[in-house]
Amino acid sequence: MGHEPHGDDAPPAAGVGHETRDISTRVVVIFASLLVAGAIVVHLAVWGLYLVYGRVNASAYPRQYPLASSGPAQLPPEPRLQTQPREDLKALRRDEDTRLRSYGWVDPQRGVVHIPIDRAMQALLEQGLPARADARGAGEGR
Repeated sequence: MGHEPHGDDAPPAAGVGHETRDISTRVVVIFASLLVAGAIVVHLAVWGLYLVYGRVNASAYPRQYPLASSGPAQLPPEPRLQTQPREDLKALRRDEDTRLRSYGWVDPQRGVVHIPIDRAMQALLEQGLPARADARGAGEGR
């Protein structure tokens, strides 16, 4: 049991101030400076690629502004959206009311006319609805 300890738990020898197996400071500084220089080179290369590809893209695809067309404005294809739907509905109802309250020709060649709705309802009450003779007879026979 009189052995001397060998290993990391042993107290340092007298006269020795530091461990001699440490990494060299010179190697760390050289590695860090090469790492920074490499990063700078990569950043400059990427920046140069952006410039080159930007010029290629600008020459291949010129900018076009479709909303800034020259000349008269072209209407979009049919059907178009209503710009004033309330006024359009009012005009439609006004035209329908005018047609329902007036006399006029539907087909002059065949002699077909339209009459006001009030007059048509009155004529319907006076004359009644036409009925088929066989429809009445079939209903009574059962």
